[in-house]
Amino acid sequence: MPPYIEKPLFKEGILKPGPFTNNYDLRCYEPGEHLKPYVEHYFISRRRPDFDPDYEGVDVLSQPVVSLFIKPETAYIEGPTTGTRSLQARESAFYAGAQFKPGGFYPFWHQSISLLAEQHVPAKDLLPSLTDVYSKSIVGQTDNQLLLGLIEHCLLSAKPQYDPGIELVGQIVGKIEQSAGNITVSELAGGFGISERSLQLLFKTYVGVGAKWAIMRVRFLEVIRFARQQTRPDWTAVASEFGYSDQSHFINDFKHIVGQSPSQFMRSSSPN
Repeated sequence: MPPYIEKPLFKEGILKPGPFTNNYDLRCYEPGEHLKPYVEHYFISRRRPDFDPDYEGVDVLSQPVVSLFIKPETAYIEGPTTGTRSLQARESAFYAGAQFKPGGFYPFWHQSISLLAEQHVPAKDLLPSLTDVYSKSIVGQTDNQLLLGLIEHCLLSAKPQYDPGIELVGQIVGKIEQSAGNITVSELAGGFGISERSLQLLFKTYVGVGAKWAIMRVRFLEVIRFARQQTRPDWTAVASEFGYSDQSHFINDFKHIVGQSPSQFMRSSSPN
């Protein structure tokens, strides 16, 4: 089996990346060829030897995806969520798993991904090969390449069948990202020659969250990038830069996506 290729980390969604990087070694890898239609990447995170015992954990901006988490004490499927996701440092010194592409978990679940939204489901309920013994062999593996091979074998044993809806969802999500979130649901639907209702049903079925939320998330990733380039952001100017004429509307959307007000976010993102 060819080696799994390591990917550069995407840290924009980690609300306090500095302390997280100081305490955990997180690595992401490309999936093998047979799982590329479904899996965005594999991840392996290990607590660093000089881990700060007072470190509480990290909040991560959620994504319109499903993830598999394997930890020493449990393995579960996490559905998409529209809030932030908290990773508590005291829970585990190790975790690994897979982040699926938008729509990529549908062939493993075989029903609307909206039923998984805001849910944790025991992994062995959906991936029968991921027994307790198999899960422990993954957790105990120190060679990352062999560990990734075990995860990939588990996913392949589910025999996912490709669904053309995944490709369409991927194209639509790609369009949202290219627009930096500067697009409406109506424009998005029109660009793909489908009705808004069909677009919303497609997202409900394959992604599990609404298209409007996916657009807002991408827009606020851009807001975060923009704000982090400044020591003391002028939030009125930031709101205007991203098309908000109403400051309160901007703050409400910011809280909805990030889980904090803009000022709270900047404090939580500071290096200290």
